[in-house]
Parts: sequence; C-alpha cells; structure tokens
Amino acid sequence: MAYLLANSHILKETEVNLTPFLLNTPDVYKHNIWFGFGGIPLLDENIDILEIELKILGQDLPNLFKNRRELFRLLKRMLNKNRFFRTGLITFQFFIAEEKMEYLVTCKAFEDFDFQINAQGFLIDISEMKLLSHSQNNNSRFGKSTFWKQVGAEFMDNTNPAAVILNEKHVICEGIAANIFMVKENVLYTPSIKTGCYTDVIRAEIIRFANEINIKVVETDDLESKHLLQMDEIFFASEMKGIQWVLGFENRRYVHQYTDRIYAALNQFLKRKTENQK
Repeated sequence: MAYLLANSHILKETEVNLTPFLLNTPDVYKHNIWFGFGGIPLLDENIDILEIELKILGQDLPNLFKNRRELFRLLKRMLNKNRFFRTGLITFQFFIAEEKMEYLVTCKAFEDFDFQINAQGFLIDISEMKLLSHSQNNNSRFGKSTFWKQVGAEFMDNTNPAAVILNEKHVICEGIAANIFMVKENVLYTPSIKTGCYTDVIRAEIIRFANEINIKVVETDDLESKHLLQMDEIFFASEMKGIQWVLGFENRRYVHQYTDRIYAALNQFLKRKTENQK
C-alpha cells in the first residue's frame, strides 16, 4: 500500500507522521470493511455500526464520516491511487485520547475477484476462554479485539487453525471475529444475539439468503459443543475473513452443500449493491 487516508487527507504512506496519533497512549479502535466489484458495497451498513460503537466509547463520528458521499469518494480515490482494482479490506483506525480523536484509513488487496472463501475446509476446536455474554463493552468490536487475540494465541501451536468460542454459560457464540452457522437437515442454526455473539453486516445477509433459498433459520441460545457433532455442515462468515467452511470437528466430517449456495447468493448481492453505488 502506497497511499492512505489520514484525517480527511490522502497522503503517501511515507508522508504520514504517526507521532500525533500515538501521543498520550490512545486506545485504538479498528474496523474492517470489504471492497470489491469496483465499489464498497457495505459502506453504509458499516458506518451505522461505527456510529453506534464510537458512541459506546463516548465519541462522535468524525465529520468526514457523516458525509458519506464524500467519504466514499475519498475511499475510492485511495483505492485507485493504490491500484487496488480487485478485492480487499479497508481498515479504519481511530486513535482515542483524552484531548481528541484522530483516525487513519488504510487498505490492503487480495488476489480474489469475488468475496473470499476457503472452500478447502479446516478443522476446528473449542477455546478454553469464555465470552461474557452480558458485558456490553466486551460485545463491541473494540472490547472483543483483545479477547480474540488471546484466543488466537491459545491456538497458535494447535494443528486446528480455527476456534469455536463459548460464553460463560457454555453456549456456542462465534469464531474469532466471525459469525458461526451450522446446518442440520435443511435448518440453518446460528447463535442468537443474546449469547453475546459477534454480529457484523454479513450475518444478517446470510440469514436473509437462507430464507430466500428455503432454508429454515433458527437463532438460538442453547447450542452447545456437543451439537457440533450432530451437524451436517458448519461455516464461519465475516467481512474480514470471508466464508470459511469447516472440514471437521473431532471425528466428525462435514459437507459444504449449503455453504456454496449461500456464498453464490452473497456474491450476487454484493455485485448488485456495487452497481447501485455507481
């Protein structure tokens, strides 16, 4: 990446002095948005989330973020100057100190032309760390970021590259920065909001796609680790990591029939959203 957006200005990476951002040991809030198909299809939905979560942190949206048309223009300009014409991630970083809040916007590119998917599958395991479902701060992305890093460190030397996270009631909540979905006999199960689960904009769309292709959706707060062994199919989903199909858990192996169908519907949806931005 050669260019980034710093407090409303597009600058070369080498021109940015990070010292003002890092003074007074600020808290850093990060938020990732997927771009592709020539646009940023979920920008509005993500700005809505940003506004809510910054308010939880006692902050208001920066003025640029309130002018969504201008924000979109500058983000597109940043992507074009970096020659990122396929897909990738835009990362907002807000440096929150006592006196004021500064922000940086950076981007990185993927080689994919579509929304990313891991179709090869991977094995999963259960994290020993528990999420507090009743903690509002812990259920924001800012509050969860440290927790996710700790779970990731737990599995650093593990042969299973993905973790299923439970809450204090031993109920399935999420993966690391990803929603979890499970299919059994044409029913799509996913943790309900009251479990404290991660909820990004992709979660609501996947639930909608499932209904459109006649898959019954059940949002529940009583999924336990034993239910993983009863499922036909499992996948994770998020803007940051895409669709991640699960190959197996312990001695159980899964298919990926519905994962592929939902992934295809998601790509079509993102393409349509991008066309409406032009």
